[in-house]
Amino acid sequence: MAAIPLSWNDPMFAGVTNSSSVTLGNGGTVSNLSITDTGPVASVYGAGGPFSMDTVRINSEEGVRIASGGNININNSYIETTGISGDHADGIQCYNPGGVGNVTVTNTAIVSHDQNATAGFWSADDYAGTFTFNNVMFEGGPYGLRINADTGNDYIALKDVYFVGPFAGGPFLFGEFGGAIHITQWDNVRYATIVNGQLVPGALIPPPQPVEGGASTTPSAPATPTAAAAPTIASFSTDSGTAGDKVTNDNTIELKGAAAAGSTVKIYDGATQIGSTTTNSSGNWDYITNVLTDAKHTLTATATNSSGQTSAASSALAVTVDTKAPTAPTIASHTVNSANQAVMSGNAEASSVVKVFDGTTQIGTATTNSSGVWAYTTAALAAGSHSLTAKAMDVAGNTSVASTVVTASTGTSTSPTTPTSPTTPTSPTAGTVIESAGATRLVESGDKYYLNSSAGTGPSLKSHGVDFVDGSDGTWAPIGAEKTATGYEVVWKEASTGQYTAWNTDSNGNYVSHVSSLTGSTSGGSVSGTNSGLKSLETTFHQDLNGDGQIGATSSTTPTSPTPTAGTVIESAGATRLVESGDKYYLNSSTGTGPSLKYHGLDFVDGSDGTWAPIAAEKVATGYQVIWKEASTGQYTAWNTDNNGNYVSHVSSLTGSTSGGTVSGTNSGLKSLETSFHQDLNGDGQVGTSSVATSSTSTTSLAATSSSTSSNVQTSTSGNDAFVGTTKADTFSFAANFGNDVIKDFTASGPAHDTIQFSKSVFDSFASVLSHATQSGQDVVIATGGDTLTLKNMKVGSLTSQDFHFA
Repeated sequence: MAAIPLSWNDPMFAGVTNSSSVTLGNGGTVSNLSITDTGPVASVYGAGGPFSMDTVRINSEEGVRIASGGNININNSYIETTGISGDHADGIQCYNPGGVGNVTVTNTAIVSHDQNATAGFWSADDYAGTFTFNNVMFEGGPYGLRINADTGNDYIALKDVYFVGPFAGGPFLFGEFGGAIHITQWDNVRYATIVNGQLVPGALIPPPQPVEGGASTTPSAPATPTAAAAPTIASFSTDSGTAGDKVTNDNTIELKGAAAAGSTVKIYDGATQIGSTTTNSSGNWDYITNVLTDAKHTLTATATNSSGQTSAASSALAVTVDTKAPTAPTIASHTVNSANQAVMSGNAEASSVVKVFDGTTQIGTATTNSSGVWAYTTAALAAGSHSLTAKAMDVAGNTSVASTVVTASTGTSTSPTTPTSPTTPTSPTAGTVIESAGATRLVESGDKYYLNSSAGTGPSLKSHGVDFVDGSDGTWAPIGAEKTATGYEVVWKEASTGQYTAWNTDSNGNYVSHVSSLTGSTSGGSVSGTNSGLKSLETTFHQDLNGDGQIGATSSTTPTSPTPTAGTVIESAGATRLVESGDKYYLNSSTGTGPSLKYHGLDFVDGSDGTWAPIAAEKVATGYQVIWKEASTGQYTAWNTDNNGNYVSHVSSLTGSTSGGTVSGTNSGLKSLETSFHQDLNGDGQVGTSSVATSSTSTTSLAATSSSTSSNVQTSTSGNDAFVGTTKADTFSFAANFGNDVIKDFTASGPAHDTIQFSKSVFDSFASVLSHATQSGQDVVIATGGDTLTLKNMKVGSLTSQDFHFA
């Protein structure tokens, strides 16, 4: 007997075609269809005579309406309904007053969600005949099965029928209102549950009245076997590294727990069973896994008792396995102070513990910050030469090899010669570049700021000899720096008011005074962005400090920051290529250069405006036009920018206003813009009002869309692809060696959810996908070999097996 399809994404529906509602006449058939959201109209309407239905999945308010007599056959189907308030809108409804039919339902699941339905299957209103159910599952609603005999005789046969609650009134209800109910078969009718996607039979249900022509298969005792209680996972070992963080370098972990004595405990990693064990007479169990991959593993257990009852799953235990040692740390700076202490700093894996050694003896530890920067000052060292190294230990307890040896020499003198260069360690060469116009590069690293030369080194920014730390002066932050004859000039901006000020520092980056030519005082003061002194400074800083799109009083269109030529290409249709790099967006020409996208003079950063993101850009005479999309609502808007990429106004021909507004994907103004952007902006499979398919010549591109009205297939290439979800049910297809790809606007779960299809040579199960998925900030990253798939603004916990297909 075929298996009952328990979900919308059951493999038997892999080849179905999307369809609207279907009406069947005498002898009509329907098969291999997927029908959703048909409103108050039944998805399948049978009128005029016999009909049959095979391999059909339905998700709508009303499923199947039988408005005819004769032989009706429904097979291999999944019918899920929400019902209509005040109406008999059911999974399957027989409504043909005075009609007589023979209805047979096999290998089918019927699911109801609320009280707006009468039942999963409902027959009344003078409809009579035979009703046969073979290998059928009813789930939820007021009743699973409800049949009223109004005037004629109704003959009911049930074999291998399962009722999965909750039901508001009960699993079934048979009523006699002038007619008679005859039960001709009642074989293996049970309560049931669904555990890890599997139907688990429960207690047998006795017939409500005697079975005609034979005895019920219901045993006399016991009537209801005792359900098994869910087991517990009490502990795992070895929890290496930091105890309690559930991160370990042990890839064959030992699980311990409890369940009913004599139970069989099955252990799962995600949806995949990885082993089983048996509890002892005290109800305790112990299991050691096979080798687990380096990834996060979600472990659960079920218990099956001696009556064959299987419990619900235990609470999940999430364990991350990490067996890879971090790379060796670096010692970027080491000096010896007047107290014969070695002052050291460097880089290692973020949040790792750095162990410092003098020869083979450990002399201390330090912890890296979120940027991987560490610092350590030793105790006073004995006179002589000291060979110093460092090792990094990650949170899982893996320890790296030693760093390169550095030598520190100490003597007996307590007054070493005053150094002629800054005693503060020079800045690391890695970090966030605030600006690099002119001769000085302003870099933020480890919440500090550095004034670097072209060689990548320079002093940190200080006040009263102490490093200035990001956020320590409210919302004031440095935005530009330039070398002078006596030190540096540094321009600051206050985020909430848009005020500016400037410092003079010495050659060591330490504050000396305010720049009086800007503020009118050497001890303080601030100015607005329109101040002429600020515009004058722009010339020496080679930078658009106030974000007005020009440097000084000229109309220079020089970008305020260098434009990277590498990154993720969002789209490359037309003359302008929209590129994302380092969470910023660039409006590049064919040469690979162009300004960054800005708002009020500041670079727009991915995620800073909720789920709005740019999806297209094109050069115009006065600057650029940029199209934006909001992921959760599917709304669109558009900007005008100047030649420096800075926001000027909204595109009023689209929004009706220069100061804001949004439109839907069907807006005619949006479709009109598609022609000038050479791009299918709304994902309807055409550019403008024509049927021109979208394409891209870039090796990293927005994939072409399908012309289907109900689904959209986007296929990865071997390059680095960026996909943007449409308002349809998108399918994103990935073969082997798919590169480093990104999906924006991915919709998980629901009848119209998006689907990721992996070749089985990449992944062959949902459990395999989960074992390679990690949470990276607001995104989910699925990595295999050298390939990665990033789901923007997604949580690992939001993903289900229904979101993936394997072919």
